[in-house]
Amino acid sequence: MKSLFRSRLPAPLETAQTKRLSKQFHLPEEEIEEWYERFQHCYPRGLSSKEFVFYLQQIQIKNGKDKRPAKSIVKRLFRLLDINQDKQLDFEEFFQFNILINQGSSENKLKLILSLYDKDKQKYLTRQQLENVLINMFDLLDIPIPNNGLSERINTILTRGNFNNQNSKISWHAFRTHILDNSSSFNLLVSNDDWDYLITRF
Repeated sequence: MKSLFRSRLPAPLETAQTKRLSKQFHLPEEEIEEWYERFQHCYPRGLSSKEFVFYLQQIQIKNGKDKRPAKSIVKRLFRLLDINQDKQLDFEEFFQFNILINQGSSENKLKLILSLYDKDKQKYLTRQQLENVLINMFDLLDIPIPNNGLSERINTILTRGNFNNQNSKISWHAFRTHILDNSSSFNLLVSNDDWDYLITRF
C-alpha cells in the first residue's frame, strides 16, 4: 500500500554540496541545511520569476522601503541568477543571492549589478536610464547611496571615461568594462566618503 503514495518529504541536501557551501561561505553545515529546509518548504519546485518578484517585494517591506523594484530590472536579475537557465531558481542559486544581499560587501554587490546585461553585449542606455538602473539596484541590494546621490558621481565617471562625448546612448558593456578596469571609478560609486574628499582622492 505504501508504494502507491509518493512521500512529500524533500530529498536531503547532498553532503558534498553542504560541505562545499559551508566552506565557501564560512557557515556551519547546520545553517546550510536550515536554509535548504526552508527553501524546500516554500519553493519545493524551485523559485519562479513571479515568485522572485514577490520575494524581493517582501524584502523591501522588511527593510522599511515602500518602493517596489522595477520589474524589468528584476527580470534581468532573475535571468542573471538563473545560471542553468531552467527558468527557476534552485536552492543554490537562491542561497547564494541571499548571502550576497545579507552579508555581501558593497563591492561584490556592485560587481553583480555590472553583470546585469552580460548576456546582451549590445545593450545601450540613455544617461537617465543608466542612472535609474544603478539607483534601483543600489536600493534593492541595500547598498548605501551617498547623501548627494549618485548623479554627480555618475557624471564624473562618464566624463572621465569620455562617455559624455556620445550623442545619445551609452554602451552598458563599455561602461561596465570601464568601471571594472578603473579602480577610482569603481570606488567612486561605492564609497560613502565626503564628495569633495573623493574628488581629490579618486
